[in-house]
Amino acid sequence: MFRFILVALSMIAFLGNTVWAQQESSDQINQLVSAEYNMGVLATNRGVLAAYKNYSDENTVFFTPAPTQAEIYFKSKARVPDVMTWKPVYAKVSKSNEWGFTTGPISWQNVGYKKKYGEYFCLWKLDRKGEWKIAYRAISEHGAPTEHVPAILESPVDNKYRKSRSKARLKQREDIILSTDQLFSTILKADNQTAFKEFLTDYARIYIPGYTPVIGIDDIRAFLKKADINIESTEHKVDRTYSGELAYSQGDAIIRQGNKVTKCYYIRIWELQEDSMWKVSVDMYFEK
Repeated sequence: MFRFILVALSMIAFLGNTVWAQQESSDQINQLVSAEYNMGVLATNRGVLAAYKNYSDENTVFFTPAPTQAEIYFKSKARVPDVMTWKPVYAKVSKSNEWGFTTGPISWQNVGYKKKYGEYFCLWKLDRKGEWKIAYRAISEHGAPTEHVPAILESPVDNKYRKSRSKARLKQREDIILSTDQLFSTILKADNQTAFKEFLTDYARIYIPGYTPVIGIDDIRAFLKKADINIESTEHKVDRTYSGELAYSQGDAIIRQGNKVTKCYYIRIWELQEDSMWKVSVDMYFEK
């Protein structure tokens, strides 16, 4: 039943008047990851705040941890660490090459204080000048990492996609992501194990506050069961790439572990599968 609903939601996106668009194949992911690396170099040389400002625009949102517009964040004397370093180990860019994400380990430290660790997530969008700018950026904190995570940086297999001409059609495609995220949330309330089995990709990664990343659907389900973690979520906002195969959702979450209750925000990256189902490849939670 769950699978039938998911397929039905996905297929709606491809109905209506559409035309095929084709772009030349390129090293799209290299351009995106280069923006991330260059921002890191700028943070080292001129400070984190200067780096953030250079790669932000009027649409940028920082989770601090609440979602905050960059302009407001910077004007409010943003508290940023003295030193911050990070490295993208998982990244993808859309077929339309205007939307992509990077995520990976991050560490930060203020002078006189202990170093902290976590995972960062950054959704990027290409501006009118052809420059990558931060759309959303967040951090989930955990202890010192103990394992090396190999990098997976993916360009699209091809650049062929359906080009929608209608704003109404684009809105409808976002509504599909919202409905899918709502369905995920509904099933989470009923049974976490079933929800993650149905909605995660085989190669998904999950970020839980206080824990290093868990990668792979089987390992994720085993980890959640062993740690006695139960998650509930409430969706608030979605975004979807123009080419349609990648999407983003965010909202509120509650993580229960025994008698402990942690209120969080969540971010999810959704990917359209070959069977027309939408599944989550990045499921990130961070404390409010």
